Amino acid sequence: MPSLFVVAGDPSGDAHAARLVHALRARVPGLTLAGLGGPALRTVGVTLLQNLTAAAAIGPFDAARHLGRLLEAKRRFAEHLRSRRPDLVLLVDFGDFNLPVLAPLAKRHGVRVIYYISPQLWAWGRFRLRYVRRYVDRMLVLFPFEEAFYRAAGVPVTWVGHPLVEHATPTLSRDEAFTRFTLNPWRMTLGVLPGSRTDEVRRLLPLMLKAAARVGWEMPGVQALVAKAPGVPPGLVERMIGACPTDVRVAEGSIYDALQCVDAALVASGTATLETALAGVPMAVVYRTSWPTYAVARTLVRIPQIALVNVVAGRRVVPELLQHRATPRALAREAVDLLRNAERAETMRKDLRGVASLLGSPGAIERAAAALHAELAPA
Repeated sequence: MPSLFVVAGDPSGDAHAARLVHALRARVPGLTLAGLGGPALRTVGVTLLQNLTAAAAIGPFDAARHLGRLLEAKRRFAEHLRSRRPDLVLLVDFGDFNLPVLAPLAKRHGVRVIYYISPQLWAWGRFRLRYVRRYVDRMLVLFPFEEAFYRAAGVPVTWVGHPLVEHATPTLSRDEAFTRFTLNPWRMTLGVLPGSRTDEVRRLLPLMLKAAARVGWEMPGVQALVAKAPGVPPGLVERMIGACPTDVRVAEGSIYDALQCVDAALVASGTATLETALAGVPMAVVYRTSWPTYAVARTLVRIPQIALVNVVAGRRVVPELLQHRATPRALAREAVDLLRNAERAETMRKDLRGVASLLGSPGAIERAAAALHAELAPA
């Protein structure tokens, strides 16, 4: 029977990989599955050699703290290649590890490599294109501009569209969501989305909560809702909000249930900006990383915006508050303006609808599964 080894190194990638594997198993019922990933992949029947999502970090300098776990993952991957040699390796995002470490290892063992969810080489790290050309047999990408980027570089590529498009639906009615999160529907609500990686939540959530406290001081009656990602350790978010003077609630479960309660949001740069865009919520994008990572990024970034919403739009649609510009005062100023300035908020909502239209039609997971099946079939 055909066999697939899948690698997903962060909670978001784990969730996307699990959906793809689930769709692929429907096409190939006897598929043998092993991998490095997280709980979502385990749920769909992947035999995990290690929980790699615990090593999720922001940039190579932050990842150095997880070096031991990453080296152990490499060792287990190499052993699996030697002893069971899969027909195909599927690498999902996590470019700082997947591209320079695992992709070359797979090719040395004669295993074909498919990459799903491209690292942001088009933004920074174009020098890593050499790894893609040498070690990746096909890229499955989410955005049309990525298809053009890889095609121009001579890399086999298939644009499948973004899987968020078909999942951007609340599971609760708006009234039910307000009840679930114990929010007052007559008060304005500021959304706080600090990301899915533990490191970024620790770095960004205190900053966002300080901003929320300033908003509450300037606009008495505003309540805040923190959207907690599934991969965040239990109790971490709750401990952080304990000292915040603003009325703060925590939302677990569907992010779209939470977003329909929100009037404006502070959002960590990443996939959450697209989820917020699909929900039509005005936002300011926030990001901080370690200073060594930021210093390197400043020399390598080749695009004027880094927020995915702005990259997809090809222009500045939402404000970006990065590194030293990401202060509680600056975040609060943007949030207050989005909550008070109805004209600006409506203009942003219109622009966000335009971004959503560029993410492709529903069916991205099935298209990705079909492309992966086609790569697996000759094996």
